[in-house]
Amino acid sequence: MDTQTKSFVLHDMIRRFAAGGADIKPTEWQDFVEAQNDGYRTGPAIGEQVPDFTLPDQHGKSRPLQELMGPKGLLLLFTRSADW
Repeated sequence: MDTQTKSFVLHDMIRRFAAGGADIKPTEWQDFVEAQNDGYRTGPAIGEQVPDFTLPDQHGKSRPLQELMGPKGLLLLFTRSADW
């Protein structure tokens, strides 16, 4: 993604977030993610099955993926941190 397009996508999405974000389409969200990540894929693709994992919860107890799954699955949200 060229610099001008990247700048437009990032600024436009921030403006739309401020307006409530109701009109954001999935393809526009993907463009926003790509602009943030400079096109690098840093996690699973949308709809891709993730491998088994175990992580500590907020209390330090280990929680395997299967323990977190509900009858309709599990929504995982990956976000970037300022210190990545």
